[in-house]
Amino acid sequence: MLCRVVFSALFLFSTVACFFLQAQSALLDDIQQLSDDRMSGRETATQGSELARNYIQQRFSDLGLTALKDNFRHPFSYRSGFSDKHGINLIAELKGCSQADTYIVMTAHYDHLGIVAGKIYNGADDNASGVAAMLALAELLKTQSCPRYSYLFVATDAEEIGLYGAKAFVASPPVAIQQVVLNINLDMLSRGERANQLYLYGAFSLPGMADYVKTQQFAVKLKLRKRGQGLRGKHQLDWANASDHAPFRRAGIPFLFFGVDSHKDYHTPQDDWQRINPAYLQRMFESLSQVVVWLDQQPPEWYQAARKTK
Repeated sequence: MLCRVVFSALFLFSTVACFFLQAQSALLDDIQQLSDDRMSGRETATQGSELARNYIQQRFSDLGLTALKDNFRHPFSYRSGFSDKHGINLIAELKGCSQADTYIVMTAHYDHLGIVAGKIYNGADDNASGVAAMLALAELLKTQSCPRYSYLFVATDAEEIGLYGAKAFVASPPVAIQQVVLNINLDMLSRGERANQLYLYGAFSLPGMADYVKTQQFAVKLKLRKRGQGLRGKHQLDWANASDHAPFRRAGIPFLFFGVDSHKDYHTPQDDWQRINPAYLQRMFESLSQVVVWLDQQPPEWYQAARKTK
């Protein structure tokens, strides 16, 4: 099969186009594995959650990513009601070259709703899709000779019940928080096929980011969102606090939140991998990759100028 060059201006290697053809299969396979019935909906602190962690850790290892300590696990505690609860974030590192001590943190929550009223909420779109995209982006960045920035790939826990994994990361980061210049949060990426749309919230936290998006050609319709725009589950979506980018935003760190809007299977037992359109999945990943590689090329002064002091 001939491999076409998708956006040669941004990529240094002719093999990148071939990478996208292979990435679609890996993306769908990761989503399928993470949303399989045996993981019982990946509710925090359950056996299904442990199975998901084991799978993600193995994928981190297979990709050649580095653990920051003895393993990829970073446990944390949080208060829910009158009880102390426990979750586990998974964190892997990819070292950059020219800005090795400056980090872009990529987040995607792996937890979901578990079993409700005897039915498994598999969460294929929410958020096996985000974790799968994060893994594919890690592989893409490794295809370059060396990315400019270092990256932390963070599979967060306990997002569904209060963003607790992301809150724990920001409160006690494994690297100095001053070294983190950007959060890229991936949450629900695989069900925008109805209008070929992917939403981006947070572009206005980086000067010129919105202009870049508006002037580029993407395989999907990359739509900029402002706070309060869009619907999800019959309620107006507060994009600012809707997912794991919120603790980074509150800490003054520039952020970009990629996700789809509402669909009929959101937070239902019907959010299964079989309902994903593979063609849209590939278009989404091509577009997302185009943005991520461009971001890696931007100077550190650009990020520092966007940071808000507290």
